[in-house]
Amino acid sequence: MSLELWNTFGTFGTFLVIAGTAVAALVQLRHMRGSNQIAALSDLFEKERTSEYVAARQFVFSGLPEKMKDPAFRRQIVNSATQTGENAELIAKILATGSYYEEMGIFAKFGLVDCNLLFDMHAGNIVMAWDALSDVTALRREHQSPLVYENFKYVTVLAQDWMAKHTSGTYPPNVRRLDLPSRWRSGGVPLTSNVQHP
Repeated sequence: MSLELWNTFGTFGTFLVIAGTAVAALVQLRHMRGSNQIAALSDLFEKERTSEYVAARQFVFSGLPEKMKDPAFRRQIVNSATQTGENAELIAKILATGSYYEEMGIFAKFGLVDCNLLFDMHAGNIVMAWDALSDVTALRREHQSPLVYENFKYVTVLAQDWMAKHTSGTYPPNVRRLDLPSRWRSGGVPLTSNVQHP
C-alpha cells in the first residue's frame, strides 16, 4: 500500500473523528439546553406554589380592584415613602405578582424556556394577570418609568397571540377523546352537552 493511500485513510479517519466529536457536542448542547429549560421552569413553578405568592396573587385578583379606588393607595403605589404598614404589605403583594411574570417574560425573551410549553401551561394566567395589574402598571409607568413590566408586557403579547392561534386548544387531533358528562343537576334536569371536551 502506498504512502499516499495511507495518508488518504488517515485524513478520512481524522475527518470521521472530528465529525463524530461535533455531533456528540451538538447532542450534549441540546441536552444542556433542555436541562436549563427544566431548571428555569422548575424555579418558576416553585415560586408559584409558595404560600406568599398564592396570597399575593389572590389579593391581585380579588382585593386590588377595590383598593385601586382609594386615591391614597394609588399615591402610595408610586411613592414608597408615604406607604402605611397595611398598604405596604398589599403593595408588596402587587410587586411580587408583577415580578413573577416579569421574570417569566425574561425567560421567554431570551429563549430560556420553550414558549409553546410555557403558553400551553400558563397563557391564560399570564393574560389574566396582565389585565389584573394593568391599572397599577399604567400608574407606575406614568410616575416611575415607561419601562415598568416591559418583559411582562412582552410575554403577555406572545401569550395572547398563542391563544388566538390555539382557540380550540392543543389536544392532538388524532387522539381519542373522553366523554365528560356532568353529574350535577340544575333544577332537577341533568346538564348534558354534545360538545366534546379535551
